[in-house]
Amino acid sequence: MLRMVPRIVLAGALMLPNLPSARAEEPGETHKPTEAYAPGLGDFMTAYVQPHHIKLWLAGSVKNWALAEYEANELRETFEDIVTYQGNWHDYSVAKLVETVLTPPLGEVDQAIREKNAAGFAKAFDGLTAACNTCHQAVAHPFLVIKTPSADAFPDQDFALR
Repeated sequence: MLRMVPRIVLAGALMLPNLPSARAEEPGETHKPTEAYAPGLGDFMTAYVQPHHIKLWLAGSVKNWALAEYEANELRETFEDIVTYQGNWHDYSVAKLVETVLTPPLGEVDQAIREKNAAGFAKAFDGLTAACNTCHQAVAHPFLVIKTPSADAFPDQDFALR
């Protein structure tokens, strides 16, 4: 039985399709460089902003100030990336919205975290969430309504300090 294993593995390997990355170029064929990938604004929001917003709330609501500070910084860095890669979206200056609408409430969140002020954090987080909705309305997407998380979307992470 052990002698058959290598044959089976070899037979399976021979049945694999020729992958483009493993294929040699044909004579006269030119390699086209791949364009750099920049996520769209919706990708940034769903894949990066929303999870950090949720994790920020989950950490701050249980007074895990170190994790809340980390998530606030991650959220800020994500908005910096949005400004870099999607600073203008359609006819809207996302960069200006981030600067004028989102940066001030993020500063209030930072202050509440530094002060380890649970009530101040909840109020500042509500202000940040309202700012998210203000941006959505400003770019003609009022159907995107963000709220304070009502459940833990990350069952594999413990947000409470032990």
